[in-house]
Amino acid sequence: MKRRTFNRLAILAATAGGLLAANVSTAADLKIAYTGYSTDQPFWVGVGDAAKSQADEMGVEFIDLTATQADAAAQKDAVDRAINMGVDGIIIGSVDNRAFGDSLDMAAARGIPVVAVDTGIEHPHIKSLVQTDNLAAAGVAGQYIVDNLKEGTVLILGGSAGHQTGNARRDGVKNAAEAAGLEVIFHICDWQEACGYDTTINMTQSNPDIKAIFAASDPMALAAVSAAKERGILEDTLIVGFDGNPGNLKSIEAGEQAADIKQDNVRMGQESVKNLVGIINGEEVPEFTPIDGILITQDNVADFM
Repeated sequence: MKRRTFNRLAILAATAGGLLAANVSTAADLKIAYTGYSTDQPFWVGVGDAAKSQADEMGVEFIDLTATQADAAAQKDAVDRAINMGVDGIIIGSVDNRAFGDSLDMAAARGIPVVAVDTGIEHPHIKSLVQTDNLAAAGVAGQYIVDNLKEGTVLILGGSAGHQTGNARRDGVKNAAEAAGLEVIFHICDWQEACGYDTTINMTQSNPDIKAIFAASDPMALAAVSAAKERGILEDTLIVGFDGNPGNLKSIEAGEQAADIKQDNVRMGQESVKNLVGIINGEEVPEFTPIDGILITQDNVADFM
């Protein structure tokens, strides 16, 4: 080999090695922030844990800024802190999807991409949404109620007013029930267990025709089970939840709660991190990553416990 050729190859090899080292260093230096709904709900603990595990696997620093309880103002502050920390990207599982306007404007101005998980956020800077197909999944829950309820009224315990996820879950059940000729009563509960309990007590007292209850989250479903037990109407009331939390699966196994829609919170956490890192690295990622919901009843609950 001629010396000139050898030198040229040596230079190319050194350059390639330097570029590879730089890329590895850049990947290792990535820092992303995550703020979920709260840490007092098992579903969200699962999302956060899966997101952290995925970030660790990819060699990305993961900063969890999730509050212990749902607090829209505290979550907005967390997003602002993340921006001021100079993170490379942010994942938001929003408490109030209307609360981030100027924060997302600031993230856009600083070139910090943002991914939403579980709930859509209407802002042009949101680059990707990872979410259960809530309307379709709730439609499955609604059809389950229709198939197992010959007559009666359906009570829906809802999320927050105007909340995209809560609205989709409400509409999926409402559309199926009303199409079958069932009356539907909707009550906003802000995802709160206490409201789910009190509403079940009060509504079933004033509306004895209520024979099915759909709760837009699992904690509210368990609250409805407790209230129905207290009222002595559990055997005659079909209660369906949404999330797939362990306590609800045990309730289904025990023959108390009738059914649940399980969200794949592990995959949601994983995909949100993958999408965010992809965006940071200049890759094309899906604007919407839908995650299927799974209907769980006594027939298949053992497969998920």
